[in-house]
Amino acid sequence: MSTISKMEVSVLLKLRNEKTVNELANELGLSPCRTSTLVASLERKGLVKTEKRGKYKQVSLSDTKPAELFRRVVSDFTHMPLDEILSGKNISLLAVLNDVPLSVYELCIKSNLPRSTFYHVIGRLSNYGIIGKKNGKYFLMDRYRLFHEFAKEFYEMQNSIKAREFSADSAVVWSGVEEFVLSTSEYKGKDVGNFHLTGLERFSDFGMELIGTGQYHYYYSENVKKLSPEEIVMHALLIDFNPRTILYSIVLLLAYRDKISQEKLFKLGRKYDVRVSELLEYLEGKEVKKYPYPSMEEVKEIFKMYFGERK
Repeated sequence: MSTISKMEVSVLLKLRNEKTVNELANELGLSPCRTSTLVASLERKGLVKTEKRGKYKQVSLSDTKPAELFRRVVSDFTHMPLDEILSGKNISLLAVLNDVPLSVYELCIKSNLPRSTFYHVIGRLSNYGIIGKKNGKYFLMDRYRLFHEFAKEFYEMQNSIKAREFSADSAVVWSGVEEFVLSTSEYKGKDVGNFHLTGLERFSDFGMELIGTGQYHYYYSENVKKLSPEEIVMHALLIDFNPRTILYSIVLLLAYRDKISQEKLFKLGRKYDVRVSELLEYLEGKEVKKYPYPSMEEVKEIFKMYFGERK
């Protein structure tokens, strides 16, 4: 799980200037051993850098974008309890809260927070006056947008670190809260730990062998053990919402229409900001007459190629 603990934020707050581990320990009232552990964790997360000089280890904020945003947050909001605001589950919600009002449903989906946890977190953040509410939807007050930018960049960096550990040439094509989709030229297998092959490359599991592009896409999440057809289709559309992907996705949905959950498709569409209502028109035998959607004739032709005549 990639969050920042309250004590880790406390360490960051002490690093306006470069300091040794012992200096940090004294200022925080912690043992050098405990402080070293916190510094090591922050270094793995890319927020601090260390340099050994003689027998002392010097610690400073790193040059990464999240660390730079943290400097700005401290400069602008030094009067606020940042160790409380930017730690734990708060940062998960701040990563998806911005100036556009979102419903509780949408915020829970995007932040991967259970509803009970969401209400606890939103209540806590509301106490600091940084949350607005309009027509039952929540948004981040504009003057606190730096909190969102920091949290969002923090997760993007954590996801990039995990992606590079998985494959050296990985590129993150979509980044969320403790989940992401990466692209790599290296095939690692279908399910490797918390990484799952997804998108068009996984359509073969459902009887659709497609010509590959030499790139493979993997979805990462600690909470998903096996991808559903709905997730694979939505990942394909998220990766590249083009005519080819849309056509093959519609065909797969038609072939498995009795097993596909439309409710789950809509939920995933809200998470990934991918429109699904037009796709579902085809399940009702209707054609969407606008680019980039295919004609019904194209759909029938590709369906017949992979699944034969429709019963």
